[in-house]
Amino acid sequence: MPAPRETAIIVRAARLHYEQGLSQSEIAADLGLSRSNVSRILAQARERGIVEITIHDPDAPPTRDAALEAAIIARFSLTAAVVVDGGRGDALTTVARAGAALVADRAPAVRSIGVSWGQTVQQVVAELPAQRLRPAPRVLPLVGGLSMLDQTDSGDSVQRVLAERLGARAEPLYAPALLESAEAVRTLLRETSISRALASAAGVELALVGIGSTGLHSSPHLLEGMRLSVEERRRLEAQHPVGDVCGRFVAADGTPLGPPTSDRVLAVTFPQLARIPEVLAVAAGAEKAPGVSGVLRSGVIDTVVLDADLARAVLTGD
Repeated sequence: MPAPRETAIIVRAARLHYEQGLSQSEIAADLGLSRSNVSRILAQARERGIVEITIHDPDAPPTRDAALEAAIIARFSLTAAVVVDGGRGDALTTVARAGAALVADRAPAVRSIGVSWGQTVQQVVAELPAQRLRPAPRVLPLVGGLSMLDQTDSGDSVQRVLAERLGARAEPLYAPALLESAEAVRTLLRETSISRALASAAGVELALVGIGSTGLHSSPHLLEGMRLSVEERRRLEAQHPVGDVCGRFVAADGTPLGPPTSDRVLAVTFPQLARIPEVLAVAAGAEKAPGVSGVLRSGVIDTVVLDADLARAVLTGD
């Protein structure tokens, strides 16, 4: 038989099998070898390192990058950071699983949890394993309702799904998150049920929030809901918004923006977020780096969960 252990033969057989998908019988016919010889050649390819087989388990825990975590913590003076690399996996799913693991770890030790909305927060809640916590924590909304951002595929609100996963009861806030005038916000805040709900939300022990980046994903929906005039849009752009959290915008240096957007949102404020013992933020996708950097500089985030590409973009873009 023609020297099956010669490198050229081994490489040829390996390419036919692993790149072109030919069976061992087909390779044997192509190379004029027996099927048993082809089997030995393919084994040689693996033994000699010509072929390396990597198994990507989509259900395996994501790999954490300790160096990036330390860099993010130091750059933004955070309490903790989780930076995960899902390999070939989807960044959103990888971050959501890591975020869900943190929530599952923290939830038994707290008496109350607040939640905002957004795609990444939705995914975190979807990945959260069911628990029957006793006593069950209170689950409160940090912002009013916004159907396009605070509902899962099933139609349930993110807050309700989170409460069900923890064996708790969702405490509702019957008011929209975004309003078309500052006067409408002031009017709603005069309603006892609404003001009390927001005051309770401001007193939670753990907050789960998403981070938006201006112009991307769900962030444009915030401005659509506020119905800003041309002049108001001009005033907003003059403040150079880069990101948002709980419906509130920040500039690149982390400074919270003022009107016209700050007084159109029915949600906890930046000072209230800063007083919550742990605000856990989740974000995925390198394109969100400007918004994530701005929000992390605001000082309201304690713990952040990012994918590795986003973490690198945040650090190199600073």
